[in-house]
Amino acid sequence: MKVILAFDSFKGSLTAEQATNAVAMGIREIFPTAEIICLPMADGGEGTTEILVRYTRAKWSTCKVNDSLMRPIFVNYAIEENQRIALMEMAEVAGLILLQPNEQKPMKTTTFGVGEMILNAVKVGVKHILIGIGGSATSDGGAGMLAALGAKFYINNQLVKYPKGSDLIHLTSVDLSLLSVFQDIQIEVLCDVNNPLYGYNGAAYVYAPQKGASQYDVEILDRGLRNLAYLCKIDPTIPGSGAAGGLGYAFCLLGAQLRRGVEVLIEYTGLINHLNNADLVLTGEGKIDSQTLNNKLPFGIMSIARTHNVPTIVLAGCVANKDLLISAGFNEAVCINPPNTPHSEAMCPKVATSRLKNTTKEVIKRVFSIDKH
Repeated sequence: MKVILAFDSFKGSLTAEQATNAVAMGIREIFPTAEIICLPMADGGEGTTEILVRYTRAKWSTCKVNDSLMRPIFVNYAIEENQRIALMEMAEVAGLILLQPNEQKPMKTTTFGVGEMILNAVKVGVKHILIGIGGSATSDGGAGMLAALGAKFYINNQLVKYPKGSDLIHLTSVDLSLLSVFQDIQIEVLCDVNNPLYGYNGAAYVYAPQKGASQYDVEILDRGLRNLAYLCKIDPTIPGSGAAGGLGYAFCLLGAQLRRGVEVLIEYTGLINHLNNADLVLTGEGKIDSQTLNNKLPFGIMSIARTHNVPTIVLAGCVANKDLLISAGFNEAVCINPPNTPHSEAMCPKVATSRLKNTTKEVIKRVFSIDKH
């Protein structure tokens, strides 16, 4: 029996590697001779760089930047051995996870530090950047990042040095001329959403409330993003422009290629080669629902596995829209927690590990008709 384990993190509870290890333990207890291929994954959010480093010979580098509230912090990114490719994630600098609940206000946050991190990599000779942009605390349209890279934003001829979400609606002019030097830098952006920059399916309306924005804030941010697009003259409907509070749009201004995070990780992990002669794929993350079908990692894994006629079962801490998930191609969608489990209990790493392992054991018994206790 050959089983492939391709898990994302259970955010706030287990890393992708911890989740994968728990599932592997469950399989070995039931089927000690099974061939288990462990492929911890990510799709552009927190932990993406760590996962990419696992599959490369990249070395960690540290630099000092500013977080989304312009506070000095030290962040890590990685550079592959040839010193030409940098692996990084915006969440390391401006992630929502870095802020306390009372600090989560996208009107006041900026991606300036993301630009500082990119600039640091370019200064040491990097020519190719691979950056995940999931998990952001921002909705500044990437203006902060662009400002750090040399763009100039003005409100009535007054320079805005560190553009934040609330500034966008007031911008009167933009000078992007100094960004031309970055046309020689190849940038690949890992994102798992297709949203446009603005509108009811855009960055502000869909994602800003999750980052602490009020309804009033959402309306101001959306109008600001519209204003930014008007000034910058780049198509705001490019799929992924609305990712990370519009950071995807800013990367389009740099000539970057927006890619599905799962596609990049599939390449780095060699998943397609591992699918040869596989009997089952197990994948999952903290929560799966209808949004899983919108380029989320488990859906990407299942889609590839189906082309090789390998069944895929998804495990998660929370499962919603199960029938929709099954109709989309998953063979099963299994919740590891009993009904009405308190959130604090479900998020406990020890509890999550145990339940993930035990759920895996039951799944393996059922799928392979193993009567072993």
